Amino acid sequence: MLSLKLALRNLQKSKSSFLPFLIASVTMFVMLFIVTAMSISPTVSKLPGGDAVSQLLIFAMIILAIFSGIILIYSYRFLQLQRSKEFGLYDILGFGKGRIMSVSSLELLFSFLMTVAIGSLVGVALSKVLFLIFVRMIGGKYFDLVLSPQAFGIVIFVFAVIFLLLLIQGAFIIWKSSSLDLLREESKGEREPRSNGFVAFLGLAFLIAGYVIALRVSNPIQALLNFFLAVLLVILGTYFFYISFTIWYLKWRKKRDSYYKPHNFITISSMLYRMKQNAAGLANITILLTMTLVTVVVTSGIFIGTSQYVNQSFPKEAKIVSYDSSVRANQLEDQVNTAAKQAGITSISHLTAVRPVTDVLLNGQIENNVITISPKAQIGSLSSAWTLDFITQSDLKKLGNAVPNLQAHQVAVYGFTLNTQSSQRLEWGDKKFEIKTQLDSVNNFPRPNAEKSLLIVVADESVLDSMQKSVQLDEKMKESGLQSFHPMVQAFFDISKNDQDKLQAQFNKLPTSNVGISFRSQAVGQANSFIGSFLFIGFVLGISFILGAALIIYYKQISEGQQDKRSYRILQEIGLSKEQVNKTIKSQVKMIFFMPIIVTVIHFTFAYRMISELIKLFGIIDNGLILVISFISILVLSLMYYLIYRITSKIYSKIVER
Repeated sequence: MLSLKLALRNLQKSKSSFLPFLIASVTMFVMLFIVTAMSISPTVSKLPGGDAVSQLLIFAMIILAIFSGIILIYSYRFLQLQRSKEFGLYDILGFGKGRIMSVSSLELLFSFLMTVAIGSLVGVALSKVLFLIFVRMIGGKYFDLVLSPQAFGIVIFVFAVIFLLLLIQGAFIIWKSSSLDLLREESKGEREPRSNGFVAFLGLAFLIAGYVIALRVSNPIQALLNFFLAVLLVILGTYFFYISFTIWYLKWRKKRDSYYKPHNFITISSMLYRMKQNAAGLANITILLTMTLVTVVVTSGIFIGTSQYVNQSFPKEAKIVSYDSSVRANQLEDQVNTAAKQAGITSISHLTAVRPVTDVLLNGQIENNVITISPKAQIGSLSSAWTLDFITQSDLKKLGNAVPNLQAHQVAVYGFTLNTQSSQRLEWGDKKFEIKTQLDSVNNFPRPNAEKSLLIVVADESVLDSMQKSVQLDEKMKESGLQSFHPMVQAFFDISKNDQDKLQAQFNKLPTSNVGISFRSQAVGQANSFIGSFLFIGFVLGISFILGAALIIYYKQISEGQQDKRSYRILQEIGLSKEQVNKTIKSQVKMIFFMPIIVTVIHFTFAYRMISELIKLFGIIDNGLILVISFISILVLSLMYYLIYRITSKIYSKIVER
C-alpha cells in the first residue's frame, strides 16, 4: 500500500520529470496507432491500389514500432537520471531495493495506462483527420476510416513489450547501484567510451568509406545494392566521430601551448567536458535529422516527380496507340471520330494522329561533334543504351512544331536529356546524316522516361523504313521481344472526363480495333494511389523522426542547464565576470546544438548522388527537380531545428538563472 501511495504522489509531485516522458510515450503511441489502424482497416482495401498501400503502411508500422522503443528507452533513461537522487535517499532511509523497484514499477504501470488511455483517444481523432488527407492525396473516394479492434490490440501489445523492457532496464540499474551511486548518478551524464587516436580515425574511415560508396554510385541498381552498407558505415562513423574523434581532437588541443591562453583554456576545457557528457545524444540527433531529411526528399521527389512524368507523357488528355502496322494516321483519326459519334460524344477536340517510332534502345555516343549510334542491339548492353524516338518532319509539324525542310540525308535532333548542341553529323551504322538543326524545344510529343534520350527527326517515312531495316538484333533479343523498331500510329486529343469511359467502351466493341487507349487523369490517379502512400508514410516518419530529435534536444537542454548552473558558480569563483561567463557558456551551447544540423547537411550532400539514383528506380530522372526539393527540405528542416532550439533554450535559461 505504501508503494502505491508513493508512486501516485511521485507522479503528482514530479510533473516536470514525468511529463516529457509521458508526452513522448503518447506521441509515439498516436503515430503508431494511426499507421496501424490504416494498414489493417478494411476501408483501405477499397482505395485504388489498396493492397500495395497496406503493405507500405505495414512496413512503416514496423519502423515506427522499433523507433518508438528506441525513443522511450532513451527518454526513460533520462527520467531515471533525474530521479536517481530520490531513489538513493529511499535506499538510505531503509526502503530497500525491492521496495524502490516496486515504486518504480507502479509508476511505470500508471504511465503505461495513461499512455494507452490518452493515446487511444487522440489516436482515434487524429487518425480520422489524417486519413482524409491521405485519401485526398491518393485520389480515393472512401472517406470513412473503419477502426479495427485489432489495431488497438497490436499497438497496446507493442507498447506493453516496450514498457516491460523499460521495467527491466530500471530494475537492473536500481539493483546494481549502491545508495551512493544513485545519489551521484544525476551528475554523471552519458557514459562514453574512452577516446583514442585509433577509434577516432576509425570513425573518420567509416565516414569516408560511406561517402565514397555513395559518390561512386552510377546507376539505380547499384544505389539500391549499396544503400544499406553506406548507411551503416555513416551511422557508425557518426557515433565514432562524436564519442571519440571530437574528444580526441580537444585532448590534442590541450597539449598545445595555445591551450594556456585564457580564452582557449576555458573553451577547450568546457567543450571537452560537454562532449564527454553529451556525445551520444548529439550523434542520435544527427542521425534522426539525417533520416528525416532523406525520408522527406525521397518521398516528396517520388510523389512530385511521378505526377510531372505522367503529365509529360500525355501531350493531351487522351492518347490512343494502334498496334496494327497497316493502319495509317488518317485512318486512326477516322476511327476515333467514328467511335465518338457512335457513343454520342461531342467533347473531343484538338485531334492529331502521327506515326512515330518510340523507345528504341541502342548504344550511342557523342564525340568530336558526331553522334554515333550502333544499329546492332545486344541484350547485355541495354542498361547503358540510349532511348531513341524517331518522327518525320511532317508529323512533328502536325504537332505544332517549327522544323526546317529536311532532305533525305538530313536530320534534326532534340536531346531530351542529352547535350547535342555542338553535334554536326549523325552516323547510323554505315549511313551518315547531316544535322541540319538542333531543336530548342518540342511541343505535344510524349517525353520519354529515360536518363539518356534523344529525338531524331527525319525527312520522311522512307528514311524511317531504311533505318528500320538496318537494325540488327541478337538472338536473345529476338526471343525476348524487348527491342523493336516499328512505327506505331498514335493519336492525341482532349476529351472531358465524363466521356472517357464511354469512348473506352466503344473502342472495346470494335472488332477490328487493335488499339490501346489511356487518359492523363486516370494515369495521374493510378500513380497517386501508389505514390501518394509513399508521401504519406514519409510525412508520418519524418514527423516521428523530428519529434524524436526534439525530445533529445529537450533533454539535452535540461542536462546542459544543470551542468552549466554549477559551471557558472565555479567560473565566477575563479575571477571571471558574469558577462564573460554568459558569453563563454552560451557560445559553447550554440556550438554544441548546431553541430548536428551542420553534420546532417554534410551527410546529405555526400548522399545526394545515391539518393537521386534511388529515386530513378521510380522513373524520376529530373535531377533539377530533386535538387530543388532537397534545397527546400534542408531550409525547412534547418528552420524547424532552430525553432526547437529556441523553444527549448528557454528551459535552459530558467535552470541556469534559477
